[in-house]
Amino acid sequence: MNNRRLYFTLQFLLLAISLPAQVANWQQDEGYYLSPTVYSSPDNPYYWKRRKPYADYWQQDVHYRILCNLQPEYNLIEGKETLTYRNNSNDQLEVVYFHLYQNAFTPDSYLDKYERQKGENVSYGKNGDSGKGTLIHRFLHDGNEVKYETDNTVMKVYLHHPLNPGESTTFEIGFTTYFSEGDSENRRMKIIREKIQKENGEIYEVTHYDVVHWYPRIAVYDSRFRWNTDQHLGHEFYGDFGSFDVHINIPEYYLLEATGVIQNKSEVLPDWLLEKTDIRKFTNPGKYASEIIPKNNEKTKQWVFHATNVHDFAFTADPTYRRGEIMSGEVQCVSMVRERKADKWQDAAEYNAKFIQLFSEDFGKYLYPKMVVADADDGMEYPMLTFDGGESPGYYSLFAHEIGHNWYFGMLGNNETYRAFMDEGFTQFLTVWGMEKVVGRYDPMLSKFSSLTGKVSTRYMEAYSSYLLAAMHGDDGVLNTHSDDFGGKEESTDYGQVYTKTATMLYNLKYVLGD
Repeated sequence: MNNRRLYFTLQFLLLAISLPAQVANWQQDEGYYLSPTVYSSPDNPYYWKRRKPYADYWQQDVHYRILCNLQPEYNLIEGKETLTYRNNSNDQLEVVYFHLYQNAFTPDSYLDKYERQKGENVSYGKNGDSGKGTLIHRFLHDGNEVKYETDNTVMKVYLHHPLNPGESTTFEIGFTTYFSEGDSENRRMKIIREKIQKENGEIYEVTHYDVVHWYPRIAVYDSRFRWNTDQHLGHEFYGDFGSFDVHINIPEYYLLEATGVIQNKSEVLPDWLLEKTDIRKFTNPGKYASEIIPKNNEKTKQWVFHATNVHDFAFTADPTYRRGEIMSGEVQCVSMVRERKADKWQDAAEYNAKFIQLFSEDFGKYLYPKMVVADADDGMEYPMLTFDGGESPGYYSLFAHEIGHNWYFGMLGNNETYRAFMDEGFTQFLTVWGMEKVVGRYDPMLSKFSSLTGKVSTRYMEAYSSYLLAAMHGDDGVLNTHSDDFGGKEESTDYGQVYTKTATMLYNLKYVLGD
């Protein structure tokens, strides 16, 4: 055992002592976990077997059960994952692969070497620079310990027994994933520290958490490539559809939102808390922030979420989140904003609902029960949850884009690592479509800064201009390019082409063919 592994082992033993009982026990809280067959049940009309594009089409099925504990004092999330995996292929599997995405953000990772080869000088924050991404403590296959090997962001697992076609099996994984501060890379899993002033003048520090790509995620086994084992280089993702049951233990003063439907709303969001955190109560410019539940890291509560027909699970948590909600048909449209910005997010849930309604009418019904726009200093999509930044009206285009991703990424779920234009490019087309129909032909924010006409066309700025300028300079990238092959040291093609060239192409197609 080398020194680094010894360090991690000792650290895990120390952390395990502090874990609450509900995380240490694999069998706790079974009553909130739904059956692994909920995804494939007759009650789910969107199960892939009922929508096969051709006779011998198949996908693998997953059901994740995760019990985790977010520990602010250590800036980590400790988890126990039970994955039920069904092999629907015609192949016998003797090994499986998992992605450990956060290992990309450590020294000497493939991403680190990739960035430095381009001349970048990057850092990954305190934990990242110490080599702390996702650490595996325990791996069982059908109750038996098995051999596994980790190559940065990809883990290869040798099965205890072969998994035959049509069979299901279970993996149990104990893991820790670390947050990091001061990261110069665009790491989506992050913390944001803020000093908040109460109305009485007292200052207290709060920590915001964005929790993404945080659990061991089985790699996709498909008919085109078999195992998809690309190392994560900071670009795109690809996952199996199925269901998730996730229990999140977190100090009780936090409010959070996540992929899926809350299963214990009366416990974690009682009426009195909904009323006190209603965004409509916070319309004055945010100089202060109230402390609705006193800060106490020792007093925790457990949030329980379930999601079906999804291929990922993410959540965001902040003590100062204030909440808006509006319905768009049967879809719950939620906004979550830190109190200091709440006056500038009053219409967030409304525009969330407008984009959901428009895209449902024009591109296909939104099939999930909710959509969240969250103030998370980001711009990123997850099933039923988007991380956003900015304020009204500047965030309209960001909402349109990230919400649109729940069509081209969420519900369609293409291999965006292999062909990023199929989600980023089609979503950029939706972004312009949504802005033109909901907001108007001219972007209200861009037009404020135009010294020529006073009006700036959203379509020109969000689609045409970037592509045309690049093409005029000889940079007309091939869209059928792997997402990791854009923008390297030897290539001139900018990654933005997957967005703007695709959107321009689709508008050209619309011009020729009509709506």
